[in-house]
Amino acid sequence: MSASRWVHIDFEEIVRETDKALLVRLDDVGEVWIPLSQICDPEDYQEGDRDGSMSISEWIAEQKGIA
Repeated sequence: MSASRWVHIDFEEIVRETDKALLVRLDDVGEVWIPLSQICDPEDYQEGDRDGSMSISEWIAEQKGIA
């Protein structure tokens, strides 16, 4: 599967940010770490962002049980 395929997700909040990942709170899933390398335009997001949406790779969405 190609990492260029994106899944759009809605998030409640970006709970935490590190150099390599974002901890994202999702409505039905809870908190999930998403690697920055698997987020489309990761520089657009930061800790504390609320009620937004982002595109993540289809691969990571399946691995995290989001897709």
